[in-house]
This record gives sequence, C-alpha cells and structure tokens, in this order.
Amino acid sequence: MDKENQKSEKGTIGVTGEKGLSRTAITAGLTIFILYISLHFVGIGCPIKFITGISCAGCGMTRAWLALLHFDFSSAFFFHPLFFLPPIALIVFFLRKKMNMAIYTSIMLTFAAVFIIIYIIRLADANDQAVVFHPQNGLFFRIYKAICGLFWH
Repeated sequence: MDKENQKSEKGTIGVTGEKGLSRTAITAGLTIFILYISLHFVGIGCPIKFITGISCAGCGMTRAWLALLHFDFSSAFFFHPLFFLPPIALIVFFLRKKMNMAIYTSIMLTFAAVFIIIYIIRLADANDQAVVFHPQNGLFFRIYKAICGLFWH
C-alpha cells in the first residue's frame, strides 16, 4: 500500500490529507510572498499591473495595510475598501472543517462577489487613483507594439 492511501484512526496519512493541504497552502503562500517581495525589489510592484497595465482586484491592499499600521483608517479605506476581508477569509478557510460546507461555500462566494463588484466599481470610477486601467502601459501591449513595429514600419 502506498503512503497516500494508508489509513489511520485519525484519517488519511500523506499528501492527500488535511495536513498535506495545509502544508501546500502554506508553501504556496510563502512562495507568492517571496515572489512578490522579489518583484518589488526589482521595481515591479504588482505583476498583474506590470503585465497588463490594469490594476488587479487586490490593488491597493498592501498600501491599505501599511496605512492601517499607521492608524490612518481613511487612507486604508481609500487604498482598498475591503482591506479587512482577507484576514477574515483566511480565518474562515482554516475553520472550514468545523463548518457546514454549504455555509463555507456561501461565505467564500460572497467574499469573491463583493471583491468583483468593488473591483468593477473602482475600475469604472475615473477619479479612483488607486486602481488604473492603462493597458497601453502593460508589458503585453509593449511587446505587441514592438512586434508590430518590426513588420509594419
């Protein structure tokens, strides 16, 4: 019997168990964090904005938390009005085994829907300085422009 399929009194042992999922989530989180910090040091704040020229749904979240650390609640809300949701979502995620799956799914889908709605509102607001829609500044557009310049000069 391979390790992934072994059973114990407490449940599945190995990568497919709850401990494996938690380790995977922690590893993924640390990897994203290290990547984000590395990109920041080379002058790329948000990789999505760098590539597309369009702010992502989480744009302003880091600035919001930095403002909150300085007890500047109005700036935190300005940078991202939902800055308080990710920690709540993380708590809900870690408590998911103790919750009814329908309730857990409803909560997470509600969080996602709220993020999407706020993101669309912020993109549509021309006065929102934290979220931008400038695809012409993104890497994709610059590569496209360079390729077109090679053939249609």
